[in-house]
Amino acid sequence: MDVAVIGAGPAGSTAACAIAERGYSVTVYERGPLHHEKPCGGGVSDRVLLDFNIDPKEKFWDRICEGIFVCSPKNETVYLKDEKSGGYFVMREKFDDHLIKKAQNAGVKFIDHARCQPYVKDGMVRGVKVADEFIESRIVIACDGTPSSCARYLGINTGTDYNQAATYQYQMKMDNAEIDELIGNNMQIYFGHAWTPCGYSWIFPKDGMVSVGNGTWLYALKKYKVNLKRCLDRFIHEHPVASPKLQNAEILYPQSAMIGFTGVTTPIFGDNFMIAGDAAGFVSVPTGEGIYYSMWSGRIAGETAVRALTLNDCSRKVLHTYRKVINKKVGADMKWGYWLRRLVMDKEKNQERMVWIHRVRRILL
Repeated sequence: MDVAVIGAGPAGSTAACAIAERGYSVTVYERGPLHHEKPCGGGVSDRVLLDFNIDPKEKFWDRICEGIFVCSPKNETVYLKDEKSGGYFVMREKFDDHLIKKAQNAGVKFIDHARCQPYVKDGMVRGVKVADEFIESRIVIACDGTPSSCARYLGINTGTDYNQAATYQYQMKMDNAEIDELIGNNMQIYFGHAWTPCGYSWIFPKDGMVSVGNGTWLYALKKYKVNLKRCLDRFIHEHPVASPKLQNAEILYPQSAMIGFTGVTTPIFGDNFMIAGDAAGFVSVPTGEGIYYSMWSGRIAGETAVRALTLNDCSRKVLHTYRKVINKKVGADMKWGYWLRRLVMDKEKNQERMVWIHRVRRILL
């Protein structure tokens, strides 16, 4: 086998597809069932479709995003309407299946229920270990999410309390007519340390459902002794702006996940291996958007693998171009995100100011 990919999310499927399209053999190993719902707010920006040639007519989405509703800590609100499509609200199972089918059509093999880790021999990654079987491959691409067990197995740093966050959300049943009336096709963001210290809460509409969740940094969980479930329950039942919208919504099931941001895993490449997607920290700090960056890191990892295989040299000397190209593509976004975090995310007065500026701008323009 030329390449083994660990993880069948957007990064893994995109990387594998890029490799298979060039005629190389690639297998993706997924630790759980191949088709399942993953914890995620489910916002997909329109640039995902543009950059990856995805046709919205294929209906992988539940709703088209028309704007963003923001609520400040003091419950001042502003609505920012997108003149064009601002993106899509998706259930991850449906969206991920779309990417998996595209990869399968390119010749990628998927194996689910496969607990997998890098296979190291003589200090070098030589393939993957699945259960008790060692499978050799020329390159391994780890796309196993946060925290990356593959990175940890390789002795790589997997983050601190300041570049990892915890999230908790409910998928809630809600009548579409009520969603249309009370929430609309809008991403809703709620700031306020009283509800989620150093983080925020959200409501994302779907088809007959809403995703309602919150998230904050690990250091904040410890510093303020935060229980995200209790915070979310209180938000749903007591928030003066959000709770009236959710009074008839019924909890279907909870979800929780960790998110790693820039620097969570270093390095992200070495001899015969690369790390991509959430596992490598390609997530927007202010918005939590990960799908777009995961897919780009997957594509670049796949293209880097193709180059290495063509040169018959899979050493870090060749694979280092992965880091170079991904920095050029999304590095500015990542740096801007950290700047915005320092400016807005941790300071309520700046959150109030941001909402006020947008309210004034709407009046003047």
